[in-house]
Amino acid sequence: MPRKPKSETTPKKIAMAPEKKKIAMKPAKKAIETKQEAVLTTLVQVGDKEFDITGIAEKAYKAYKSVHRRKHVTDFRIYVKPEENAAYYTVNGEGDAEFKIDLT
Repeated sequence: MPRKPKSETTPKKIAMAPEKKKIAMKPAKKAIETKQEAVLTTLVQVGDKEFDITGIAEKAYKAYKSVHRRKHVTDFRIYVKPEENAAYYTVNGEGDAEFKIDLT
């Protein structure tokens, strides 16, 4: 019997294409409606002047914290004196001459 060449006796290796993975499509998420918080502003009118109490409170607190960074605040009160165009504040029941905000 004639001998077969080696190439015919060994099985041929066939390159297989990589398998394609199927990706399950998720339904698109609906846009979530975000509710905006109401903007609260407190204004005081005295004569022909108008004072934004919310803004004064923020200024006073920032002014205090810029100097006293490490002090813990439990009570912060603001006293607006329109006749002086100024607001004074106390921190934890203590006041100081430097605790003043100019309103002009």
